[in-house]
Amino acid sequence: MALRYRNNKHQRMDTYILIGDGFDELEVIYFLHKFRRAGLPIKSVSLYGPLVFSRQGVGLKADYELADKPFDQITDFLLILPTGGRNGDMLRHDARIRALLQTVDNGNGRIAITEPQSALASDLDKIMGHRPPYQPQGNEDLNDFIESLTSRLGLMA
Repeated sequence: MALRYRNNKHQRMDTYILIGDGFDELEVIYFLHKFRRAGLPIKSVSLYGPLVFSRQGVGLKADYELADKPFDQITDFLLILPTGGRNGDMLRHDARIRALLQTVDNGNGRIAITEPQSALASDLDKIMGHRPPYQPQGNEDLNDFIESLTSRLGLMA
């Protein structure tokens, strides 16, 4: 018997989470878990190789590498930028990410960032002129932010 959410998966916005060495496991794994449990398509994208290591040394095999260019600029997609661990700095200093963010701002994509007070969020404010990123509001913690984002995307389908 096919599950209802699996049949409707193709109608939902694709989501990608960018990860580099030194990422925070809680952020990345929790995003992947909550989105997949809700039936939302989410794929991990590494900055370099297929295997990425967290700040604690935990290895994660990414679904794609950034060089594979998994993003479809024609359709809507969400790009999640986790800032925990050293991931925020890795993303911030990668020229390919800056170019990708400018492309997303001019195209159909949306951005979500996990820490609105981070240096990456400050850079994002300068780059993103057309669409403000999704980010935790007020004193919303990571769990509540992921829940609200999951609900928002689930309702968009």
